[in-house]
Amino acid sequence: MLSTLPVMRSPGARILFFGSALLTAGILLWANHLRWSGGTHGLTPIFFILFAAGDYAGSNCGLLILLVAACVQTKYSFRPLLRWFGEHPGRVASISVLVLCCGAWGVYRRSPLSMDEYSPVFQSRIFAAGHLAGQFPVPLLDWLVPRVFQDYFLNISHSSGRIVSAYWPSFALLLTPFTWLGVPWICNPLISALTLLAIHRLALRIFADVEAAGLALLLTVASPVFFANGISFYSMPAHLLASTLFALLLLDPTPRKAFAAGVVGSIALTLHNPVPHMLFALPWIVWILCRPRRLPMVGCLVAGYLPLCLLLGVGWFWFSSDLTHDALNLAAGAAASDDSLRKIGTAFTLPSATIVLARLIGIAKLWAWSVPGLLLLAGIGAWKWRHNTPCMLLLVSALLTLIGYFFVPFDQGHGWGFRYFHSAWVALPILATAALLPAPAVRNIFADSETRSFAVACALLALVVGTGFRAVQMHTFIAQDQSQVPAYSGAERRVVIIDPRSSFYGLDLVQNDPWLRGSVVRMITNGSAADAQMVHEHFPELHQVYSDPFGSVWSAAAAAPP
Repeated sequence: MLSTLPVMRSPGARILFFGSALLTAGILLWANHLRWSGGTHGLTPIFFILFAAGDYAGSNCGLLILLVAACVQTKYSFRPLLRWFGEHPGRVASISVLVLCCGAWGVYRRSPLSMDEYSPVFQSRIFAAGHLAGQFPVPLLDWLVPRVFQDYFLNISHSSGRIVSAYWPSFALLLTPFTWLGVPWICNPLISALTLLAIHRLALRIFADVEAAGLALLLTVASPVFFANGISFYSMPAHLLASTLFALLLLDPTPRKAFAAGVVGSIALTLHNPVPHMLFALPWIVWILCRPRRLPMVGCLVAGYLPLCLLLGVGWFWFSSDLTHDALNLAAGAAASDDSLRKIGTAFTLPSATIVLARLIGIAKLWAWSVPGLLLLAGIGAWKWRHNTPCMLLLVSALLTLIGYFFVPFDQGHGWGFRYFHSAWVALPILATAALLPAPAVRNIFADSETRSFAVACALLALVVGTGFRAVQMHTFIAQDQSQVPAYSGAERRVVIIDPRSSFYGLDLVQNDPWLRGSVVRMITNGSAADAQMVHEHFPELHQVYSDPFGSVWSAAAAAPP
């Protein structure tokens, strides 16, 4: 295979191949070193393992893709394919919906994996029932919600048992109609399809070229992170769509577009927390402030932001703060809000060595979960198109997002790719496309047909091989996670008490309906004696019918099924 590499005569293609191969090999060696270095270096175990093990294998796959793509003969220009993508974005989006729905069904198993996903799904069930808060029995709160998750992922009133998601509610509201129909797993595939249409339109507006728009579309849909987040229950696809629409609306701003951008921005601010949109939107808002006739634009932008920010941002903040502190009077309510404000203040700190390591791993994950060479091309495109205002705004939004999260004291835990960056991910396919186009008044050795052929070959291989490999990884991981419950095969109504000591992130498996409807109620153990006493007091008709290292099952069945 290596003997065929000399057919790459283009300097751009050679730089792209060797640069990408070296960077991919470097990530592979780094992940392998971390695997065998002992300990997690202060990182959360799940974040460490998903990189050191999952992305080690993913980097091997990336190297294979680069080697195979290097063997593609230069006679394959792929221009008809790019033109087809550029002329038929609706068809690409429609096919993507079907593929992503199949992935949500078969790979993701139609249920949230982590608490970051379960929290908005939980809230969407509350909204779908026409309520603002769910209701758990007060004596059972410490069994139904692990203590470390209380007032962190789920806000709880310990006096009334009312319970809500700790996240701001816009993503839960987007999920609500799908939850009401019983298909919440379809929401993100549809959002992802709309994102493809928005990215196509954004590229078309910036480059005024159908093939360029098709290339940006291909680089997006072929990146495994697009598939992974698109079949998940994370709010990341909604953040990506909101960022793309926000940029698209402000490319050529009018008062009406500025107002619409504000509405989109207010939804983005309240999807789950305001940081992703704040970091992405700041350069665009500053640019608007520096333009002629800025006052009408700024006024319309603020008018678009204000209503939903007040209702879904400030309003939800006060509501959930009062609920968690059992506010019974104005003084208690004020104290609750002051405490919540202090918590917000602690969300930003100076970066520690552990967080610096986590962010460097995040950048490596950006590379490993994208089309091979995408980040390198994006950097080249940013330099070559540095005089183009939209490209520079996208670049600054991306850099500000990367830098801003150095001051957030969390390493993201669960997540596919670098999910903290996903709100600004649109910058990568746009800038990578720019690298493969003739740059205005700048010599561009990457704008030749051979370099473009190599990049498209990488994208097509990543679409099939890279995404397929990641789908198998995700399915295996999720299946192993969901197997960490007592292996009881009965179908009657029952209480399942999970013992996390024998599982990996077993606390995340304690997921329930907001009113404990359904046939299974999952709890976390508080010790065998306390569990037995709790069941005796609150479920006297039940008795233990099964147990294994993962926990116990209690039901009214006469005996455990074989």
